Amino acid sequence: MKICFVTTYPLGRRELGGSGWVDRRLLAVLRRDHDVDVVCVTGDEGSWDDEGVRCHSAGSVPLEVRGDRARLLRVAGGMLTSPQPYLARKFTVFPGWRRAAALLARRAAGRKVVTSGWPGLLLAESAGVPVAAHIAHNVESTIAVEHSPRPLRLLGETWRLPRAERRLLALPHKVFTLSRTDAFVLRGWGVGASALPLPLIQQPLDEQADALGFIGKASWPPNERALEALTGPVRAELDRLGQDVPYVLAGNGTEAYAGRPGVTALGRVAEEADFYRRVGLVVVPRFGASTGISVKMLEAAEYGRASVVPPQLAAAVDPDGPWLVADGPRATAEVVAAWRAGESTVDVKAWVARHDGSTTAATLAQAF
Repeated sequence: MKICFVTTYPLGRRELGGSGWVDRRLLAVLRRDHDVDVVCVTGDEGSWDDEGVRCHSAGSVPLEVRGDRARLLRVAGGMLTSPQPYLARKFTVFPGWRRAAALLARRAAGRKVVTSGWPGLLLAESAGVPVAAHIAHNVESTIAVEHSPRPLRLLGETWRLPRAERRLLALPHKVFTLSRTDAFVLRGWGVGASALPLPLIQQPLDEQADALGFIGKASWPPNERALEALTGPVRAELDRLGQDVPYVLAGNGTEAYAGRPGVTALGRVAEEADFYRRVGLVVVPRFGASTGISVKMLEAAEYGRASVVPPQLAAAVDPDGPWLVADGPRATAEVVAAWRAGESTVDVKAWVARHDGSTTAATLAQAF
């Protein structure tokens, strides 16, 4: 079968976050049985992925606007003359959006279209192409309610986005979610969504370490809150339990935590394996409203590392997965202490081996 897979940005741009991590694994499964063409919403024209496969892009939609005052003002002005939310207008207000839509219309001819992530579905709507399957990485309006800054709230983001999201999710023949709980939420909206298990790739890493690790961009609000909890109340609880636990932090901006007790801050690492060699347990806290999954708990599993996660993240991915479940600083410290004492163990490698892509392929086939 011929498929046109629409992703957000070039798949070789690993530093841009978790959506590319997800899409690289989905594409590996689709390419086993299908002829797959890849279109990027944004990014450099003529980009290539890790396997030397071209990712087609018009090359003219801004990759990010948050740090550009002129572009932000243009987006805000566009919202005053349009009912679109910021999450749509940040793309469509720029002239390059039409070129990107025209590119997708050409590349999708004669192919089944699969969109992964909100921007891809938005582009498919603009291109006027039918969508066989959409993979929702999050419930976007849940994020807006939790994290939209005051200026966006004044522009109506928290009511604009739910309307736009429900309209877009009515377009695909089949909707999949990365999170089991997101599928439940969307079914409550009348969207026939089902959860899509991600394929995983076991990484050869036999080194053992006893440090507690965190990896992620420090400036992202959920990560910022998590890091403050780890180096504050969680550290205080570990001290109370008599646990001298070393921390290893990695990701852009984590250097700011280098002076805190017991912390080794690596900043951005060129290879994730460099981080996982240094840690034995990964902590993936999440605060506030929950949507989507944490790519980092799956990445840790690929490297044979268990994760400490709150119950909502365990439920989103797999309640029976290789997680040590803890909710709040005290419970997190207690789980870490039990792990260090050898009292809490999980079979990470066996769980990863069961996620070889066969279930993913069978689930996606429902859309075709």
